[in-house]
Amino acid sequence: MLADDLSDYLYIRSSGHIGSLMTLISRGCQRAARLNTEVLDQKLLDHVKLDVAAERARKALAEKFACGTMTTKPRSRTAKTAKSVA
Repeated sequence: MLADDLSDYLYIRSSGHIGSLMTLISRGCQRAARLNTEVLDQKLLDHVKLDVAAERARKALAEKFACGTMTTKPRSRTAKTAKSVA
């Protein structure tokens, strides 16, 4: 679920740092348990606070992902998606 659907989002939120990523997932799991939900999705993770460094890098990374200059998807997967859309 996380790797397939939210990989770009997770990279943007954690700015590529494993510590920030693990904190985001851990706090997301805690929040999901408190809310009695079984899914970690972007809506839930948007409410999780992270360290200042990750939040500072978030805007610049989000712009790169939005304009398509960066992605976390493997080339084979993005090539297949592009072919199926065309």
